[in-house]
Amino acid sequence: MRYPNIIPFKVTLVLCGFLFFAPTLWAAIRLPRLISNGMVLQRGMEVPVWGWTEPGQTVNVCLLPAVGKAKKNPVIYTATADSTGKWQVRLPAMRAAGPLALQVSSGEVKIVVNDVWVGDVWVCSGQSNIDTNIERVYPQYPEEIDRDSTTRVRLFKVENEAALKGPHSFLLSSGWKTLSKKNAWRFSALGYFMGKQMEAKTGVVQGIIQCSWGGTPIESWIPRDSVARFDKRMADEALFYEDANVREAAKEANQIAADRWNELLNQLDPGISGNWTAADFDDSGWERAQQYKLPVARLNGSFWMREHICIDAAHAGQEALLLLGTLVDADFTYVNGTLVGQTGYQYPPRRYNIPQGLLREGDNVITIRFVNHGAAPQFVQEKPYLIRWTDGTTLPLSQEWLVHQGVTMPNQPSMPTGFQNMAAAAYNGMLFPLTPYAVAGIIWYQGESNTGRAKVYEAQLRCLMQDWRQQFQQPALPFVIVQLANFMAPSPKPQETGWAELRESQRRAALSDPRAELAVAIDLGEANDIHPLRKKELAERVLLAFDKLVFGKRVSLSPQPLSAKAAGDGTIVVTFDQPVSATRGFEISNAEGSFRNVGCEAKGSQVIIHGQGTRLRYAWKNNPIEADCRAQKSLLPATPFEIPIAE
Repeated sequence: MRYPNIIPFKVTLVLCGFLFFAPTLWAAIRLPRLISNGMVLQRGMEVPVWGWTEPGQTVNVCLLPAVGKAKKNPVIYTATADSTGKWQVRLPAMRAAGPLALQVSSGEVKIVVNDVWVGDVWVCSGQSNIDTNIERVYPQYPEEIDRDSTTRVRLFKVENEAALKGPHSFLLSSGWKTLSKKNAWRFSALGYFMGKQMEAKTGVVQGIIQCSWGGTPIESWIPRDSVARFDKRMADEALFYEDANVREAAKEANQIAADRWNELLNQLDPGISGNWTAADFDDSGWERAQQYKLPVARLNGSFWMREHICIDAAHAGQEALLLLGTLVDADFTYVNGTLVGQTGYQYPPRRYNIPQGLLREGDNVITIRFVNHGAAPQFVQEKPYLIRWTDGTTLPLSQEWLVHQGVTMPNQPSMPTGFQNMAAAAYNGMLFPLTPYAVAGIIWYQGESNTGRAKVYEAQLRCLMQDWRQQFQQPALPFVIVQLANFMAPSPKPQETGWAELRESQRRAALSDPRAELAVAIDLGEANDIHPLRKKELAERVLLAFDKLVFGKRVSLSPQPLSAKAAGDGTIVVTFDQPVSATRGFEISNAEGSFRNVGCEAKGSQVIIHGQGTRLRYAWKNNPIEADCRAQKSLLPATPFEIPIAE
């Protein structure tokens, strides 16, 4: 789909404002949450507008200028509600415009939604790397986030809703919001940067819809009958839990067990009864340990750590920020006996405010109480561990701590209650209610939860794209698939890894679909964080892919292999779709399927591999930091891949 040139459009559309608290109005006309004040309509294509009223009722829809401006003889689009009360009209393709209003009426009832714009709309979907929000990445881009605010980028966040008993019609959301630090604080960082970059590039108002849920597998985002094609057991499990009584019983049982476990933990923990958080507690008998070599392998229960720090007179009493990197698993953190922060699981960064007056001149004590369910207490390496004052002064923490075992607990029993991870749960509760809203494209960033069953992921992803296009009523709906970033400890040796296998499934799914492209992130990850912070750079690559898919521009994306052929001189010639540079990162297999590292040299669009084998891999590791194949012109990294070597 190519958009027409943007022509100045002086007429402004306004969507009729909702009267959510008028029961008689709601009984007459209901609109989906998407169709609300501040919305963005997709330019360049027909735009469905739908809602519900009494069966058989006639509904009229028209676009109007902004409030206070007149428009003679507006075009009215009419629909009749079906037996379920649903109606739909399709507005014609429009050029970029706004602000406008949309009027929906039936009989004497009328709704007007205001501040409507015609521009571009994008859906960001997947799991936690879409969820990774501006709060999380703020230290990476503080000046830009503090500075930027615009009404020309609109944000719409679909709230989490797991639905197992069929698709929902309505979704949960607080509605459309303009881009600002406050409004974007809990919004997808990738979506935030994508919206800003796209608006700067096109000059058109952008609507970014976040529809994601951390930890969810792809099976949660496709219909249950589709899941059954790949995993009948998983589909049947969702069928079992679709009964609300079963779900409530499971949640209640888990809550009772969790309450009892925590009650017993606090009752038996000597750190609670002994007041180990106190600044004057005598910890002289505690063991000393380096924070990256703690003397405990696994823990069900609590583990305590204390560190004494000396504060000078200049900073005593001042407000400060305590940075404790990332911890595994839950923590309760105290300064001089006062709780300054707590986090219930391992992934969020620990950034705890130390209130004014708490730090004193001389000796101060930081106390951390770890509470874990099986995992060893852990400080994640290469993260910041320090105190920062408002004047920019920092005090790095020592890596040596005083440590003491708390209490060892039995395993906490539980039933499955992660209903969002079951077949079709997010599809029913979050994705389906978005459709058939007109959108320009989908960003799909997911797969971390499917690395254990990566071989089937290609077929599942193709199934997802096919079904979503059907539900959005856009057979050519573009998808940009974000390939999993590098993660975990690097390895100098070849690896058999689900992460590499899943990246290959993503690559193959994108290659097989003429309306999909791959955004390669193999150099944007972090060894110690499954949620890398460089979302602005990733957004640039996503935008580049949409330049090609949506706007029809001739752009070069990350290098893709075209073929690998054995040469007569004992080498292998790998041909790419563009000129590349490369010195390492390739592996070849022998007849038994065992891979080994090999040297190489690049010549234009070809890479010469020094060796012979049956299959060729590139960057086939969890974290292939040594792989350096890049496009000569754009410097974009080549995609990881595995292909056969032809004779």
